[in-house]
Amino acid sequence: MTLWIFLSAIIAPAIFWIFYFYYKDRFRPEPIIYLGLTYIFGLFTAFACARFYAILPLIGLPDDPSFMMGSHRIQFLFYSIGVTGIVEEFFKFLPFLVIIATFKCFDEKIDGIIYASVIALGFASYENMGYLVYMSGFELFGRAFASPLTHTIFSSIWGYTVGNAYIHKKSLFKASITGVLLAAFFHGIFNFFTTSSVLRIFSALVILIVWIWRIRIMLKLSKRGKEA
Repeated sequence: MTLWIFLSAIIAPAIFWIFYFYYKDRFRPEPIIYLGLTYIFGLFTAFACARFYAILPLIGLPDDPSFMMGSHRIQFLFYSIGVTGIVEEFFKFLPFLVIIATFKCFDEKIDGIIYASVIALGFASYENMGYLVYMSGFELFGRAFASPLTHTIFSSIWGYTVGNAYIHKKSLFKASITGVLLAAFFHGIFNFFTTSSVLRIFSALVILIVWIWRIRIMLKLSKRGKEA
């Protein structure tokens, strides 16, 4: 990977989205150094997740489901939700627990979405390092900015459920299970739709539905933060 590709397709999108989330949390923003550390957590988490995929064949599961995308669509659907969705959302979720336990500035419900999103940015950046060397032009920049966005949208689900439970002193275990499973479902359905030329339009619909939910939640929480 050339330095130009690394800077333009990995670093630039990450900086753009981090400052976007920082702006959305502008009334009581998180320390930028903590957001940077959270991004690094996401990178390491993606590395660990990739190593986990490599050992899946030891338990009878393929590490690459691409052979299912053609004539084994039902199997691919179950793999997308039950393996890809759950594994990736679970790995992204792990550093979030560390953040809740150690970051004293985690004191608002919106913080759950912010930190979950930045973890997802790091995760997507690591993924892109493997994909973008095979791309160029519009396809390269399209994935560079779209992949982090989709990951942050799905992670926002458990970021909100767990952040809300933490602030209100409710069961973190129940909120974690609910949030991660919901995120895994949407993540898996998105992957399933996006690999089909016929169903691809529905992948955009999945993103739109969760994105609208996220915007409404963040607007609501931001107003409360402004009034506080």
